[in-house]
Amino acid sequence: MSPVQSCGFVDMATVRLEWRTPYHGPPAPHLLRGALAERFADNPLFHQHTPPDDPGGDRLLYRYPRIHYRWDHGDWLVVGFGEGAQALLALPWPSLSLRLGEQTLEVLEATCTMKCYAVVPTPGLVRYRFRAPWLPLNQENYARYRTLSADEQMAERDRLAVAGLLMALRGLGIEFPERLYAAFQLHRSQPCSYKDQELVGFTGILLTNVDLPDGFALGRAVSHGYGWIVREKQPQPGSNNHD
Repeated sequence: MSPVQSCGFVDMATVRLEWRTPYHGPPAPHLLRGALAERFADNPLFHQHTPPDDPGGDRLLYRYPRIHYRWDHGDWLVVGFGEGAQALLALPWPSLSLRLGEQTLEVLEATCTMKCYAVVPTPGLVRYRFRAPWLPLNQENYARYRTLSADEQMAERDRLAVAGLLMALRGLGIEFPERLYAAFQLHRSQPCSYKDQELVGFTGILLTNVDLPDGFALGRAVSHGYGWIVREKQPQPGSNNHD
């Protein structure tokens, strides 16, 4: 793991894939994850497990995933952080053949973007919107969450947002130097499937005093496409909305 630093920079690469033939099926980032994990089984960055030839056998690596797989309104994305970004840029994407469920698809085009982002405190709260459901609860603590009052549930979601942000930042080697504030404005909750488990996912707005890159993710199952955020656009001074 990278050494922890007080605030810092994170390399981030995004690869947007276009297939030679259409994909027929529902949104399924886990299928893309499985396909790349199978093709590059010797690299733990793609699947969060030790390599097949590891003396200790196949073991799960408990760390913030460096590579995330996503579905963005019909587009397939692979996002890498830190060493994961370098691994994505090194792949021979054009004509790469991958098996997604019952389909074998070939990459026609891969659009790659790379940036180094400064993660720093902000003087005020910044608004981020979840583009995919946030999964802060497992099955066990969801049972306790359901017993709470509405106000207690709101406080618990805020607490989990702070904890999730700190865990994600620390997983990328960044130690936040000030008190981190976070609040979550719930828009809706929905059932979400993850490794044959039914979990509850939340969508809404995250407010926090951290400058984060679009595509940053927190919570459970981030490598499967959950919990990623984008900054909410602020209206320009003097602009009029006629919605």
